[in-house]
Amino acid sequence: MKKLLFILFFLGQLGLGLAQDLLPRPNPPRLVNDVAGVLSPEQKQILEDKLVALDDSSSNQIAIVLLPSLNGADVADYANKLFRAWGIGDKKTNNGVLILASIEDRKIWIEIGYGLEGAIPDVTASSIYRNEIVPEFKQQNYYRGLDRAIDALAKAAVGEYKVKREKNKGTGSSGKDILKFILIVIVVIFILARGSGGRGGGMMSRRGAGNIAEALFWSSLLGGGNRSSGSSWGGGGFGGGGGGGFGGFGGGSSGGGGAGGGW
Repeated sequence: MKKLLFILFFLGQLGLGLAQDLLPRPNPPRLVNDVAGVLSPEQKQILEDKLVALDDSSSNQIAIVLLPSLNGADVADYANKLFRAWGIGDKKTNNGVLILASIEDRKIWIEIGYGLEGAIPDVTASSIYRNEIVPEFKQQNYYRGLDRAIDALAKAAVGEYKVKREKNKGTGSSGKDILKFILIVIVVIFILARGSGGRGGGMMSRRGAGNIAEALFWSSLLGGGNRSSGSSWGGGGFGGGGGGGFGGFGGGSSGGGGAGGGW
């Protein structure tokens, strides 16, 4: 019995020790927490203002934590525990994001709150990690990498970020365009074939002319609507310098969604 109590006590102390290893919630509250000291005061303030403006305009909270080392902890596990301990995002909507980086370990993780997993699934978080953060962090451009990540996450939250699958940026004709062209050809052939034969009068008879006009109408209708609907990286944005500072985390939680790795 004594041995069992000792084991339970030891496990309890171990769990308490692990919990104490987590970075304490900042007081006063702030969204940019550079424990590693890799950002200048000006850079920290610019990122903080940007994140506060995002919180004010959309209620989505993005927190940044830069550590010197994880002391052997797994980056994804630490990010999830820290996210829940701090309560990033709103308690009802769980709309928080944590960008955690360990400079000495060269590890980073983007932890996504429950409420944003639909808008920012793992594949999107992975794309942001690989394409926005890693190239800059490899050059020790930590501010630039974080700034790009914030922009991408904000756009992803409203469905505007496009996952970058290949470096090859489309050259014009996609699969949809090809299918549309084939459909147009089939419709035109069908209409012209329907009007030919039977009653003579050649191609420029009234019926033939009507069929050509009909074919042109359908081809223009099917070919139309090929306008660009994407939004540019300008517009929208975070607004000016609004708000009066960050008011604190709202009790959000995460189930471990996200992506990351080394750089």
